[in-house]
Amino acid sequence: MNYTERNKLLDKISVIGLMAVFVELFLYAVDYCYTKRFDTVANMPTAMNIFGLIFLAVSIVLFVFAFKKDKKNFKIYAIEFLVLALLCPFITYWYYCAYYGLSTTWIHSVNHHVLWIIVLAYYVIRIIYSIVNAYLNSNSRKLKKKKAL
Repeated sequence: MNYTERNKLLDKISVIGLMAVFVELFLYAVDYCYTKRFDTVANMPTAMNIFGLIFLAVSIVLFVFAFKKDKKNFKIYAIEFLVLALLCPFITYWYYCAYYGLSTTWIHSVNHHVLWIIVLAYYVIRIIYSIVNAYLNSNSRKLKKKKAL
C-alpha cells in the first residue's frame, strides 16, 4: 500500500469515525433531553420532527450529489442520514411511552443498550471492512503488476 492509498484510507476511516461520533452524540443528546429535562418533553416531538426533516433534506442532497458524481461513499452516507431521519419518529414514540408510563422498561433498554450497541457495531464493522478492502485492493494491484512483468 503506497502513501496516497494509505492517506485515502485514513481519510475514509476518519469520515466514518466522525459520522459515528455524530450519530452517538445525537442519540445521547436526545436521551439527555428526554430523561434529564422533563420540562422540555412537550416540545421534543416538534424538535424531533425538525431533526427528522433536516436529516431527510441532507439525505436527499447527498443522494442527488452521489448519483450525479457516481460516488459510492456519498450513497452510503445518504442512506445513513435517511435511517436517522426515519428513526426520529420512533425515538419520539419510545420516549413518549416512557414519559407517560405506558411501558418504561423495554423502551429504556432498547434506546440505551440495543440501539447504541447496534450503531457502534455498524461503524466498527464498516471501518474494518474499509481497512480489509483497501489492503485487498492494494495486494491485487501488486499481483497484477507481477503478472504483467
